[in-house]
Amino acid sequence: MRSYKVENGVVDLGRIKLDVPDTISEEAKAYLRFDPNQEMPEDAPPVPMWLMREPLAPMFEWLNQQALEAYPCAIEETAIDGVRCHRITPEGGARHADKLLINLHGGGFVMGSGSLVEAIPIAAETGCEVIAVDYRLAPEHPFPAAVDDIVAVYRDALKSHAARDVVLFGTSAGGFLTAMAIMRFKKEGLPLPAACGVFTAGGDVTQLGDTFNYLTLSGFYGHLGAKLDNPQCERGVFVGDADRNDPLLAPIKGDLSDFPPTLLVTGTRDAVLSSAAMFHRALRKAGRDADLHVFEAMPHGFWFSVALPESREAIDLMARFFERHLGIGAA
Repeated sequence: MRSYKVENGVVDLGRIKLDVPDTISEEAKAYLRFDPNQEMPEDAPPVPMWLMREPLAPMFEWLNQQALEAYPCAIEETAIDGVRCHRITPEGGARHADKLLINLHGGGFVMGSGSLVEAIPIAAETGCEVIAVDYRLAPEHPFPAAVDDIVAVYRDALKSHAARDVVLFGTSAGGFLTAMAIMRFKKEGLPLPAACGVFTAGGDVTQLGDTFNYLTLSGFYGHLGAKLDNPQCERGVFVGDADRNDPLLAPIKGDLSDFPPTLLVTGTRDAVLSSAAMFHRALRKAGRDADLHVFEAMPHGFWFSVALPESREAIDLMARFFERHLGIGAA
């Protein structure tokens, strides 16, 4: 029997192990059986994510290589208006040279530079060039530094592409940054992209909603459930002293009436599911074109594991959504 305690009116369920359902692929079952916390003692002190950049860098590179094996592409490191980027081109060259996708990586706003695991499959599937932006990271560079970098890259893209030929997308931190960047584009009077992808993310990084509270309380996400004012919280160091009601930080609190067509993808084991659902609802209330896809039993950013059938399905629906709004057909 699982033990629990009550302190200050909060029930602490301890670290729990969730059963693997029979409603997913065999590959996904094996994926869910892996517990990243299994080698960690329960009383191990939490380590801030930004201190894990160097130790986790090989993992991001391994994910890049797995993506390249499944979705062959050419990669070139470059700088755009002083911002480090990677240019990802489908094997054999881009089939739609007039189209461009801009990707914003995940990593909790504090790590993930050089992560191309979501940019590579989309480049290969759409036949379009993808620019992956290595925006500046917190805590060294809190909001709005990352958004400033994204705006710089987008402005450069508009020199050679019409806004209707550009898509902006990202996962996790990159998904939140996608929505923030759209609001900045609006404020600066820039034409908005043809569509955007807000994946395993939502419209307010300061209020993630019920699933975040529930899953982090259960121990499923370990110390990542730190409150925003906790000095070890990666969201907190990103937000810094910014006004939490500013629509440039929390787009859900702003005018969404002209937001681009938006695809949201998440899973039932994603702590950010509520955030995605709330943003989808807000976009629909504003009369916008917004699609929300929720995958059974899938956790945060599951498509990084490109071998899963569910991941291939998610990548396919992302690519087809972007193609539709860019006015191109499947290759």
